[in-house]
Amino acid sequence: MSRRLLGACATVAALVAAAPSHATENGAIAYPIGVNTIMAGAMPGPGETWYQNYAVYYTADAFTNSQGTSSVPGFSANVAVNAGRLFHTWDVDLGPFRLASGIVVPVMNADVGTVFGSQGNFGFGDITLQPVDIGWSNADRTFFGYAAFDVFVPTGGPTSNNFYTFNPHTTFTWLPMPTLDISGAIGVEFHSKNQDTGYSSGSLFFLDWGANWHAFDKIPGLAIGLGGYIIKQFSDDQLDGVVYLDGFRQQGFAVGPQISYGGPSGAIGLKWQHEFGTGNRPEGDRFWLQFMLPVKVP
Repeated sequence: MSRRLLGACATVAALVAAAPSHATENGAIAYPIGVNTIMAGAMPGPGETWYQNYAVYYTADAFTNSQGTSSVPGFSANVAVNAGRLFHTWDVDLGPFRLASGIVVPVMNADVGTVFGSQGNFGFGDITLQPVDIGWSNADRTFFGYAAFDVFVPTGGPTSNNFYTFNPHTTFTWLPMPTLDISGAIGVEFHSKNQDTGYSSGSLFFLDWGANWHAFDKIPGLAIGLGGYIIKQFSDDQLDGVVYLDGFRQQGFAVGPQISYGGPSGAIGLKWQHEFGTGNRPEGDRFWLQFMLPVKVP
């Protein structure tokens, strides 16, 4: 499971209050951090289509600086996002590989405040285009995943990043034993310059991870586990070609419980991810509801 949606939206919305002169850019991340923690490497069978829905509520009461201490008096952020994804695997013979494509459309509401006031925004987030995902699995299906190159296209609305993001990444699921799956995603993202403001957000690395235990023999589709993520920016933010502040490089970690159930008719997951060790970004909690349904196409 993957895509633009959400975690990023919380960071972006928070910056509306934290840095009003360049509100939607400092520390921005387009990838929906934390989404790929349950059966992340799964994809539809040849000729099949999935509808995947991701709903997340993010709440934070601190915006940290590069030393990890709260730096915005009275900061609060409450962001709700719902994103729908259509994911189709093409019915072509590529030997051990599969070829898939997808699109993600998010809708979000963001309310952000400081001691100086508050601001609310509602609208479409940036559209994620997924033209080519290349999947692979070993013969006994104990390891599978896909490589992707997503492009986040700005919509220009009040909840848009207003710049393009290019996101090469890979997702995976490993089944070291029948009752345990380990899933995740590893990738980087690069941002174009915002031509309206002259601001360039730095590039970053991300890692989603999850370990899920199928604990009940009589309910094999039910799994309980832990999941989380890591964010680490590795190049500086710039304004008109000059390093902004100290580079405003963000970082963050999260961990929390998750529970999921999956079968032939679809899958559903609930997750809580608590952030810690943040720098130059909000620090809070994410609450997820995500599900998948097969779509029958005539």
